[in-house]
Amino acid sequence: MSNSDFDKNGLDGSGTHWLQYAALAVGAFAIYTTWAYFNDSSFHYFVMKLFKFLNCNGYKSLSYCVMLWKNAY
Repeated sequence: MSNSDFDKNGLDGSGTHWLQYAALAVGAFAIYTTWAYFNDSSFHYFVMKLFKFLNCNGYKSLSYCVMLWKNAY
């Protein structure tokens, strides 16, 4: 990372820290995904399937979790 526009303190030429750029990107992603979750039924369906799959714990086999993914809703 020696070829960057940030100095040793993480500031660019305008005085913005690199973490401020990261926070802006994460915030924009959070706003978009929240909007998509409530306004796009296919994205809502995908998120519900994903949460159901991730809710599998170590007590259940991976094939059971895959079956939940295929049969969700």
